[in-house]
Amino acid sequence: MISDINVVLLESEHPDHAKDIEAKLNSALVRSCVSIDHNSGIDHLNSLKPDVVIIDPSLDADSSLKAIQKIKILNPVTPVLTSSEECLPAGECFAPFEGVHYLTPGAEQKILENKVDEALVYSKEHAHMPDTTFIIGKSKGIVDVRRKIRRVAEKDITVLVTGETGTGKELVARSIHFHSPRKMGPLVKVDCTSLPDELLESEIFGFQKGAFTDAYKDKPGRLEMANGGTLFVDEIGDISFSLQVKFLQVFEEKEFSRLGSTDQKVVDTRVVAATNADLWKKVQNGTFRNDLFYRLNIMQIRVPPLRERRDDIPLLIHFFLNKYCFEYKKKISDLPERVLDFLVSYNWPGNIRELENIMRRAIAVSDWSFIFQELDQSNMDTSLKPDPVNSIELDDNDSEHIRQLKLFKEQEYSLRKISKAYVSEKEHEAILDILNKTRWNRTKAAEILGVSYKTLINRMQEFGIKQ
Repeated sequence: MISDINVVLLESEHPDHAKDIEAKLNSALVRSCVSIDHNSGIDHLNSLKPDVVIIDPSLDADSSLKAIQKIKILNPVTPVLTSSEECLPAGECFAPFEGVHYLTPGAEQKILENKVDEALVYSKEHAHMPDTTFIIGKSKGIVDVRRKIRRVAEKDITVLVTGETGTGKELVARSIHFHSPRKMGPLVKVDCTSLPDELLESEIFGFQKGAFTDAYKDKPGRLEMANGGTLFVDEIGDISFSLQVKFLQVFEEKEFSRLGSTDQKVVDTRVVAATNADLWKKVQNGTFRNDLFYRLNIMQIRVPPLRERRDDIPLLIHFFLNKYCFEYKKKISDLPERVLDFLVSYNWPGNIRELENIMRRAIAVSDWSFIFQELDQSNMDTSLKPDPVNSIELDDNDSEHIRQLKLFKEQEYSLRKISKAYVSEKEHEAILDILNKTRWNRTKAAEILGVSYKTLINRMQEFGIKQ
């Protein structure tokens, strides 16, 4: 009921419309209606515990979008009413953030109440969803991804998510799970690159007491832990032939056996698999079973790389800007235009993960020049590439750090070499230190370092680290 809710109004500098909305809501006897400034007030939004946020109709589209981004960082399922059509869905094209509803400026009280009720329905339906399921973007490619997610989520079928590293395949898997009838069940992830083959089987399928030297008691695997829910198998293209056979049995018979046991266990688990590899090419090369490929490929969702969805880059940048300014308690209103142009024209070989990482680090040190130093400028789309960095025009509002870019004309390459050498030295020290502390338990060391087992082995070989 509308009388049981807390409403927060985000006011503009001329809040006549907001005052009108506030009067109508108070007439409807809402529990509380609090007006706050659209800039400074949002940081205190969580303490107000709003059921609905309404944006002043007189607030411009750009300010409305920034406000919505900040609200969704604080609480992604909080519904928002706005009169800015630029922030809204168009047909099946979902807005950059879900849960945003249109409110006609000057709406009559009954219409206002109905819109608030509509927003509350969204909030109730999505209350169980964590903030890691919301996919940001309005490009054609990402709209297509959202459509496919909604199409497959309610159907209890296997889904194969493909795409380059860092594109957000896990986010798609989480979104499928939390939009499905299994959403109240567990979502369990297994990363096929994080363990060597001999440990991966026991991690997925579990083991029986006595199956191997350290098997002192029975242990269920990730597949059992996901019973009634969803198992997300990341980088399934890397699993061995023997594991492929066991997965095929799960798909065909809905049963499996633990390592060291002949007893068959029945499981009710949906599998969502992801890969950055071309599985069909692996089938043709004889490294992946064709029968398993067809079992996995019932429905495929391709997540486009960031270079194919450049329209989404400004949205993602502003999302990360708001997120990490809030986390690090920084006061940065926006990026200089030249920095934004540079980021949009960069090709992002590491995709969203690389973009988030560079934004996080630049915000942490409050230094936009860090971006130009860290990113390889050979990875630029030449048709979009802005003017050279050394000819950047700066005004009084630009960071003093960016001003120093004028000095990088002759030094930029050598600075990058120095930076890479320093990072390599620190990586070498960190790997050696953790290996010694874990008594050269490579699996444990990889976990502590936050990398896959294979990545750790490759780094050890690269640095010549031997026990």
